[in-house]
Amino acid sequence: MVYDVCIVGTGLWGSAAARHATKSGRKVCLIGPREPTEKERPSRDIFSSHYDAGRNVRKYQGTDHIRSLLTMRTLESLKNLEQITGIKLFSDVGHLFYGKDIDGQLTAIAKEGGRFLSASEVQDLYPFLDTSKYGDQAFLFPQDAGFVNPRLVVAAQQKVAKEQGCDIIDDVVESVEEESYQTDKEAVMKIITKSGNIFWSKKVLLCCGVFTQLKDLLPRDLELDLKVDGTFVVKLELGEEDVARLSTMPTGTSITDPELNCYFLPPIKYPDGKTYMKIGPGYFYQTRLTTLEDVKRWYLSATNQDYVDKLKDIVLSIVKGITPLSVQSETCACSRTSTSLPYCHMVSPRLGLAVGGYGFGAMMSDEIGRMAAKMIGGDENWNMDIPMEKLKARYVTQPAKL
Repeated sequence: MVYDVCIVGTGLWGSAAARHATKSGRKVCLIGPREPTEKERPSRDIFSSHYDAGRNVRKYQGTDHIRSLLTMRTLESLKNLEQITGIKLFSDVGHLFYGKDIDGQLTAIAKEGGRFLSASEVQDLYPFLDTSKYGDQAFLFPQDAGFVNPRLVVAAQQKVAKEQGCDIIDDVVESVEEESYQTDKEAVMKIITKSGNIFWSKKVLLCCGVFTQLKDLLPRDLELDLKVDGTFVVKLELGEEDVARLSTMPTGTSITDPELNCYFLPPIKYPDGKTYMKIGPGYFYQTRLTTLEDVKRWYLSATNQDYVDKLKDIVLSIVKGITPLSVQSETCACSRTSTSLPYCHMVSPRLGLAVGGYGFGAMMSDEIGRMAAKMIGGDENWNMDIPMEKLKARYVTQPAKL
């Protein structure tokens, strides 16, 4: 059998692309490994940042107009996905920006979605938050902002994709190459997996995140201008009293000195039955990763304790009066493009890719998946207000034929 489209990568973007690609009745397969158990992790070399219970999502996104369009459409689509599947995905708790030059960090459209606050007004609304140390200005999005459960988003996207005829295959793709197929010599893509299976498809869409260039998936003489950085999150376990006191807490992002930037989510119950407040750094404490072994080692390593302590102290200087029962940390990785926007582009007539979340992968996931599905299906009118040129891949080296 030859598929119409094979999507490589079962994370937030690939699963969204699978749902949208199957709407037209095309024969689609989605290939990628399921989340590993703790026992399986040491033997794995492919991981994902959706192994989590909370990721920031909001309608409005900073100063970048295109990224804002992607986040606005993703949020609306995820709300629709909730209705279709009956799976609760989104918690509309609001989002607070605080720090310096807030006015200069927001587009005119974004400013229509919320209101400016002083540090004292923030504390009036949320007595447990004190942002005064980091600036006297804040901006609150009271609605259409909060967090999603990324594990459940992936499950919901795949549920609908499967109902629409998508074959979902638990395996790791080792290589993709163009080759003639059977006796008619039709040019198709040959996909070889770690378990030794071979699949054939007229087109392939790569949604592999940080692993896009770490397996044999792209033409050998092509190098994307794409960087991979190791980062981390910290989770503060909270007791019942603290959870109750923070029951109205929004998500938040600081805009201040680079060494102090961070984001936080309100208390969220995790699969282990415990409730954690998740926090993460901005763009500081990043570690550049260049090989598959680098990435695997990073995902399996312990976070630098000095980084964990500093981030914890920053957040405890803002969220007042809590006493963490434990402090945990996890490593993850982020793909960064040279344009600060995702690459959503056809590498060749039969091979496309969608990569480069830049830390905003969950916020943009459904819309990027939709656009990538239209692109791989040959529809160039994915969005009249987001030109293809803006999301075109950039290369360090590329074949002359491109």
